[in-house]
Amino acid sequence: PTGSEETPKLRVPEIDEPEFVRRGRQREQSSKAVRIAMIAGSILLLLALVVQAMVSFRDVLAARYPGLRPALASTCALFGCQVGLPARPDALVIETGELITLGGNAYTLSTVLRNGGDLALAWPSIELTLNDADDKPLVRRVFGPRDYVPQLADAEGSDIAGFGARAEQPVKIHFRLEGLEPSGYHIAVFYP
Repeated sequence: PTGSEETPKLRVPEIDEPEFVRRGRQREQSSKAVRIAMIAGSILLLLALVVQAMVSFRDVLAARYPGLRPALASTCALFGCQVGLPARPDALVIETGELITLGGNAYTLSTVLRNGGDLALAWPSIELTLNDADDKPLVRRVFGPRDYVPQLADAEGSDIAGFGARAEQPVKIHFRLEGLEPSGYHIAVFYP
């Protein structure tokens, strides 16, 4: 060979390591970044879950743990909700009462509402359905808490005291019917 001919130069990798080692190092570095992202995402999702639970179960949490009420109220202020008393219709029982005719078209329903739960609850609404002799509905009427709880009818504020745990509330509802003569009734409690 003559000196004028150039000898081909070999490409030498800058780092003298096998390709599988280089790929392994890259995977390790990218897996660290993925792990950090997953940890940060998990923390954010956990915080979102805690906030969602606080908003969803705010009434029960405030009733069970009164010290949490300020935190729950401030959290609810961000989401446009309010902290009140729990609404648990499964804890309520309404006794069979009696429908009394007062003469003319005036009637009174007398019964007892019981809270069998271990928390103070929001006052429910009562639905009264008056039936004919064939047990077909003649008329339905819904009575709110202010219609049957005297303390609420006189109060200006909300029902913050609520329906106490394991308490009873006598219910007397007076009403008039024009042109109807009921022979029976059905009564139910619910939260609107």
